[in-house]
Amino acid sequence: MQDKDSKVPGLPASHWEQEFLEQADAHIKSAKVRYRCPKCDHLLVLKTGANGDFWGCESYPICNYTANHENGKPVRAKRYLCPACQSPLRKKTFKDNTFWGCSTYPECKVTVEDDNGVPSSTKKYPCRVCGHYLVRKKSKNSYFWGCITYPKCTNTLNDDKGLPVLKKKRPSA
Repeated sequence: MQDKDSKVPGLPASHWEQEFLEQADAHIKSAKVRYRCPKCDHLLVLKTGANGDFWGCESYPICNYTANHENGKPVRAKRYLCPACQSPLRKKTFKDNTFWGCSTYPECKVTVEDDNGVPSSTKKYPCRVCGHYLVRKKSKNSYFWGCITYPKCTNTLNDDKGLPVLKKKRPSA
């Protein structure tokens, strides 16, 4: 006669294992994947916030690392830096207008137009007054181009299909 705990291949090792396998709702799943925080090496935990699911460090508030939840994995959001002060840009929405603003506002008042979820490229058009560069902005009725250093430099240009319209120099009298 065989023992209940026999090690014969193909047979359950014990009575509890046999009982488990005979249950209709028993499921054997793959091992759970765990992700580590790159800042402090603790585990990342899937959390739910006002903007949906995200991954956060389990040692919060000591460690404030967060990552986006994409396809069941933590993905660190790409950071875009302010062209004037190198602080992170944040995506903002005001009425129907989406734009990127500097995270150090009101110290730095830089705003950059949104280009399908990323800040638009800004270093294309130099300002002829101060030497910095122009960014496309939205006014109440239309778009225009203004200097990145506003309010120090108030140089503006009209917009024509996403491009600045250069002002012609007046002939000297």
